[in-house]
Amino acid sequence: MDLTGDPAGRDEQPEGRDVARFDAWAPAYEASALQDVFYARLHHRVLRSASRAAPEPNRMVDVGCGTGRLLRTAAAEFPDTQLVGVDISAGMLAQAQAITEPGECDAFVRADSTALPFVDAAFDVVTCTACSHHWPAPGAALAEVRRVTARDGLLVLAHLQGVAQWDPAGAGHVRRRGVRISAGLAVPLLDSGFRITDAALFAECPLMPVTVVLSARRR
Repeated sequence: MDLTGDPAGRDEQPEGRDVARFDAWAPAYEASALQDVFYARLHHRVLRSASRAAPEPNRMVDVGCGTGRLLRTAAAEFPDTQLVGVDISAGMLAQAQAITEPGECDAFVRADSTALPFVDAAFDVVTCTACSHHWPAPGAALAEVRRVTARDGLLVLAHLQGVAQWDPAGAGHVRRRGVRISAGLAVPLLDSGFRITDAALFAECPLMPVTVVLSARRR
């Protein structure tokens, strides 16, 4: 299946994004101590949520994939799944391609989260891990994520609460399954056409903000 498309009227790279900072960070990104104590554990949590809700997806995309670590882990969890990584940073993607073994990921694509170059309903599972706080605003990215999510497809989103300017601490919460989710994320998520099916807090790394891991289905 050809997943690529050319969504009309979408800019490839919205102005104001600090892409150069991520390009510069890319060569040292995998050497960060946070990779093992935070990101690897969070990736396992995200993939566990995905495998419970969608055990045999045909196609999965990781939005904001960075150097591709989650996808390399996903290759063992979902050996028959077509795996795609998307990131706006060419430097991050160059690192991902250099350290990813053949067969671990089908494609790495450079694109902004608000202009994903895929056809509608292309993916059964969409993951987004610890990168949503970089979005200038959540609505446009979530609308685009919904567009490429299959009907009743699954989004697993791990969000660092209280970090983004659009998600200030203490600005209100929505409660789902006993978990307090910042209104700055929950409201645009629901408004964009998702329904939250599961929520949990991930707080295993004291060096990082408490992260909420949401599973949501496209309505």
